[in-house]
Amino acid sequence: MTSEVSQKQIDNAARKAALSIQALMAEVEEGFNDHVRCIVCNYQYKRHIDNKPCIDDDNVKQIVSKSRWRKDRIIK
Repeated sequence: MTSEVSQKQIDNAARKAALSIQALMAEVEEGFNDHVRCIVCNYQYKRHIDNKPCIDDDNVKQIVSKSRWRKDRIIK
């Protein structure tokens, strides 16, 4: 008896794995990964409110525009 796995299930599992690896690498390289883009929202980590990537597709973090001369503002 063989179990059939759909392509969508494989894609979902691969996306979960990629997001968990991204979160792990963000923790390991915390001071050096400001310019790396997030898989979920495609913004750089330095634009996120806590400088870490989004956890999953349902929980997208706030995007902040930071400036030296004016007050920081929330974009998304």
